[in-house]
Amino acid sequence: MSKPRVAVAFHGFLRTGAAMWWMARRLRAAGFAEVLAPTFGYHLRGIEANAELAASAVRALAARNPEADLYLVSHSYGGVLARVAWAQHDLPPLRRGVLLAPPNRGAQAADLARGAIPVHRAGWDPLGQVRPGVPSHWPLPGPEIGILAGGTGSERGINPLLGADNDGTVRVDEAFHEDAVEFRVIAMHHSVILLSPRVLDRVVHFFDHGKFGD
Repeated sequence: MSKPRVAVAFHGFLRTGAAMWWMARRLRAAGFAEVLAPTFGYHLRGIEANAELAASAVRALAARNPEADLYLVSHSYGGVLARVAWAQHDLPPLRRGVLLAPPNRGAQAADLARGAIPVHRAGWDPLGQVRPGVPSHWPLPGPEIGILAGGTGSERGINPLLGADNDGTVRVDEAFHEDAVEFRVIAMHHSVILLSPRVLDRVVHFFDHGKFGD
């Protein structure tokens, strides 16, 4: 008999756990016993503090389901949160995980936003930890992680200000991580990649087989 499965779903910047509702619904339909989608105030505290909250949520999920395999799915900034949480805290190992449109190498869009609205000059810098290059030293949260990045297949991408193929917010090369077991680019905008039925199906396929499939 196969082991039960549970998952944690980390949302993106300026969103809440409700953004992962469709993902949680799809995973429950695939047989997951529990899908936890907590809310974190990324803009209210540093990522290490949010990672501590995330670690507590993951431990509680694992404690409620001691016999289950643990999975992860994240969107955008939530992927960086997962990397910090597993790097800095002694968390149960992941069976598999999927990061959707993660700024794994930081995001040029963060620098553009900081330039347009320079709140960091007043000491409040919610995007400072996803500037280009900043997140690079944190490892992936597990050995079997897949990444789905949004893009167009063109040099301009959706947002021509970013200077390379991108999903409107994160460049394809910024989402890449050399330790991922699979990296796939899909024609999708950053804000809706987590809602696409095609993406949801690929997440489930990766969780089942360790690859995204066709």
